[in-house]
Amino acid sequence: MQLVHRRRFPIDHYVLVDRDGHIDPQALIAEARRQAEALAKRSTGDAANFTLIQNGARLARRNWPHVHIVCARTRRQKGLMYLLLGLKNLLPDWFR
Repeated sequence: MQLVHRRRFPIDHYVLVDRDGHIDPQALIAEARRQAEALAKRSTGDAANFTLIQNGARLARRNWPHVHIVCARTRRQKGLMYLLLGLKNLLPDWFR
């Protein structure tokens, strides 16, 4: 597994990727939650300020199961991140 930091102003956004695709989905979520609590504590001061968005391999641009970890201080920031991810997914692959 690999943890990748993606800066999407003004929200800290991380992606935990299983490039091999061999880990159990429940184990991927458990590791993402463990990472998310530490990342949220460091970036927002509260270990509970995170959201996990799981993507299976078939829903991803690349054939890798992954979990988005969004560390947000407010509901507005969380909503903005959902919007940014949604807009990114509407773009064709050649545009990204």
